[in-house]
Order: sequence, then structure tokens, then C-alpha cells
Amino acid sequence: MSYPEEQLWEKINDGWTSMSFRQRRFWDAIRRPPEEWELRGYDRCWVVALIGSTVIYYNQFEHGFNRSAWTQYGVIDHFQSLQDELDEAVQRQLDVLDTGNDVGPWASPPIPGKYPNS
Repeated sequence: MSYPEEQLWEKINDGWTSMSFRQRRFWDAIRRPPEEWELRGYDRCWVVALIGSTVIYYNQFEHGFNRSAWTQYGVIDHFQSLQDELDEAVQRQLDVLDTGNDVGPWASPPIPGKYPNS
């Protein structure tokens, strides 16, 4: 089941509002119109940014933005269970560029609350 694009845009706009100036400049360089890609082994998720061999996508199963490698256009290679807001996912990618290393994290603890059925 696909996540509604209108709700995704609300999350993107909220994320942009929370971004620092540096994050916004970076976001402007990597963002793309949301496009549904296959999340290998799961369902389709919305890809919202591309930089090299990395995508930032919205994971409606975990209700957060995540990053993954991709090797085939239209396919997200790895599931991540982070529940990041967009500005946090963008910052994680900026950290990779700044340090040259991607040290994670790759999962987050559960966040209590009620979530709509995915």
C-alpha cells in the first residue's frame, strides 16, 4: 500500500522549515520530485533525494526518513528502521560528506504512539 503523496509533502515542508541554512542549501542540490521506488523485500516507498549512489526516502513502515544505497534506478537496496525527520536525514548525509565516513546509526528505538495502518 502506498503512502499518500499529499501527506508526504506535509512532512517534506515541515522538514524544510526545521532545516538550517546549510541543510537547505544541500537539500536544494539533492532533492527531487517524490517518486515511488521499490524497497527491496518490502513495498514501494517515496524517494525524495538522490546524491551519488545514495537515496533519501520516506519509510512509511517506520514513519520516518532513511538513507540507503541504490544500484538499480527505481530500487532502494536496504531497509532502515530509523524514524528521522527530513532535516535529520539530510544532516546525516551532510555528516558523511564532512567526514568521509558513514557510521550510522542504522536503526532507532521504537517511538511510542499511535500510527496509522501502513
